[in-house]
Amino acid sequence: MKKVFAKDELKILGAFYVERFISHLMYFAPAFWIIFFNKTLSLTQISILIFALALTTFVFEVPTGAFADLFGRKISTLFAYFMMGILLPAFIFVHNFYLLLVLFSLWGLFDTFYSGAREAWTIDNLKYYKREDLIKSYYLKEYSLTRLGLFLSGIVGAFIVAKLGINAIWIFASFSWIISFILILPVKEHKLTKEKKISFKKLHTQSKEAISYSLEHKVLLFILLATFFIMFRDSFGGQLIWQPFLQDLGVPLYAFGLLFSTSAVIGSIAPLIAKPLLKICKHEKNYLIILLVAGMLLNFGVLFVKSSLAGIILMLSILFLIDLSLPIGDAFTQKFIPSKTRATILSFKSMIISLAYAISYPIAGLVADTFGTQSTIIFGGLFLVPAIYFYWKIDLKKK
Repeated sequence: MKKVFAKDELKILGAFYVERFISHLMYFAPAFWIIFFNKTLSLTQISILIFALALTTFVFEVPTGAFADLFGRKISTLFAYFMMGILLPAFIFVHNFYLLLVLFSLWGLFDTFYSGAREAWTIDNLKYYKREDLIKSYYLKEYSLTRLGLFLSGIVGAFIVAKLGINAIWIFASFSWIISFILILPVKEHKLTKEKKISFKKLHTQSKEAISYSLEHKVLLFILLATFFIMFRDSFGGQLIWQPFLQDLGVPLYAFGLLFSTSAVIGSIAPLIAKPLLKICKHEKNYLIILLVAGMLLNFGVLFVKSSLAGIILMLSILFLIDLSLPIGDAFTQKFIPSKTRATILSFKSMIISLAYAISYPIAGLVADTFGTQSTIIFGGLFLVPAIYFYWKIDLKKK
């Protein structure tokens, strides 16, 4: 145990690790949800639903991040978890496209209350205990535990969907959020800064300061720009496209749960490989550029896919590269964020992601319906070119 966890690591981070692992055991909805909606909706309509989610997230991301910084990251996170637990079962009963737009908009709103808050809560707790040395370890271990939980959930999901039907994905997804709420409820929040007076004017000021800092700090700006284009690639080669692509190649419905498990276990191994790879590359910048180039080439490789097995292998390879990059990229970003506006800046980053999704998902859905999913994945690889450029432009001397 001592070799795996540093001194006091479980005391500070144990609840967050357990919450992330156990809650994901029941969160197998992503393995099936595009197929669930594709029964009655076109890919274009599904992409519009995702657009509504992304647009709502874009609008509320920074204000709710400022809310978390001022009123408490714990309060913000718990509110989001509870409301998501209530919302998700509604998808079983609502089939009208316009009502679904409302539900997806609420989904986006609730997402914003935890998207930067939980992460800032965790990081500032580490800083409070003067354990900044655990930040990179936290990202790597939590990511591995998340993927391990998702691995098991995919197996459970395949069984549940086969026995109870695809509607059950929303019941278990709801349980996952409620469990998260219960597990982290006892954890204290240690804020590094205290506000004497809280007001809506202060919320506005906090948001403005965080956005200005992000845009004026060259390294953060280039990271945000690279992230924007990486999300474009995700829209053109994510679940919206891959699930129907593989289904067209003959992959049966229940198998998507097993694929979800396989991708998750690969993802749990990826962070362990990331550390030695990072040492070889010498710096996060070089590491991330290499992975982006490899990911772009794999996207183009879909041109040669003619069988379900080849499609599965290629999809898992692309997901593996993403799993290698995410924890290192997140830890790299944290180096340049001040504690006072941490949740707000992380929410601004989420806002950039939401803007990219809001623009790219409707286009990706339309392209997929018009030209096919295979062509859409190939086209998505092109969006990694500007992402590579912006990471290359980062000056490592900037702090």
